[in-house]
Amino acid sequence: MTILKLKLDQDQLVEDFFESAHLIGIASTARDYQLCWQINKNLHTNFRVNNSLEVTLSKKNRSYHFPVFEYHEATNAVVHYCYNNHCQAEFLLPELKQIQYLWMIKGDYYQVEDVKKIVEELRHVPQVQLVSLLDTREIKNRMNLIF
Repeated sequence: MTILKLKLDQDQLVEDFFESAHLIGIASTARDYQLCWQINKNLHTNFRVNNSLEVTLSKKNRSYHFPVFEYHEATNAVVHYCYNNHCQAEFLLPELKQIQYLWMIKGDYYQVEDVKKIVEELRHVPQVQLVSLLDTREIKNRMNLIF
C-alpha cells in the first residue's frame, strides 16, 4: 500500500489569494473600531468586526491576536477587509511598522484607478494621518494576511 503525501504550494496559494486584491496602508492613532466607524461614516461602507477572521500569530511563546473587520458589497462580488497591523509590541506585517491598519479589497470589480479614488477619500477621513497604496508583491510576510 502506497501512502500519497500532498504538499501545499504556499507560494502558489499566496499568488492566488492576492491575484484580485488591492492593499491600502493606513496610519492612524485611532482604535480599530473608531477608525472603521469613521470610514463607514465618511465612505459609506459597513465595516464590522468578524471575530472568526481574527489572525493569531505565535511568537516568543505568546499569542498575538489581530482583529479583522469585514464589509461585503451588496451589488458585486467584492469583499473589503480592514486588518489591525499592531498588537502590543508585535506586527502582523513587521516590514510595515509605520502602518497601523491594512485595507484589503478582494474581487475583480475594482481597478487600480478605483482604488486610487478610495485612497483620496481616505485622506479626508478624520483620524487618518497617512494613506498609501501598497504593492502586495513587495510584502514579505503577506502569508500573515491569509485566513
